Amino acid sequence: MSPSAVVEERVFSEIKRLCLSSLDETTLLREVITCLRHAVPIDTYRALKIDPLSGLPTGSFTEEPDQPARARFFLEHIYFEDDVLEFNWMARNRHPVALLSEATEGNLERSLHWRELLGPEGFGHEARGVFTVSQELWGAICAIRERGRPDFSPREVALLRRIAPHLGAGLKAAVLRSHSGAHKD
Repeated sequence: MSPSAVVEERVFSEIKRLCLSSLDETTLLREVITCLRHAVPIDTYRALKIDPLSGLPTGSFTEEPDQPARARFFLEHIYFEDDVLEFNWMARNRHPVALLSEATEGNLERSLHWRELLGPEGFGHEARGVFTVSQELWGAICAIRERGRPDFSPREVALLRRIAPHLGAGLKAAVLRSHSGAHKD
């Protein structure tokens, strides 16, 4: 087994453990992204918690310095408008991971997210992931790389696909735990 395959297996195992560890949604997503970066280089990201009944985001976060302003812009101007790799479409059509470069056939300008946020900020490639149980969408991520860096490799996409169902189950469990705890006397 190659050294990179060993790292990927360790990352996968750790992410599965995190998904079973009773973390809240935000902590789970942050910990998974931290772990994932050992095998999949990500320059920045946007993670979303999503209500599976409405398909609406219940929270969004990133590590960018002006997070609240960017999150608001993303939700107000892009989330409901971007017709390239829309999260609910990905969930309904059982596409857990997709590359922006493939969805736009190499013409990133076709993506509103890229035109309005990523491109002007110097970012290039994006891999989107949706975290589902059946076709219920519980969360999503935009993993982003700076312009000039290589696109996400087939091996990196395969790892993202492997973790997606575990993260969907982990997010669902986190939401159900928080709701059951909120209603206790």
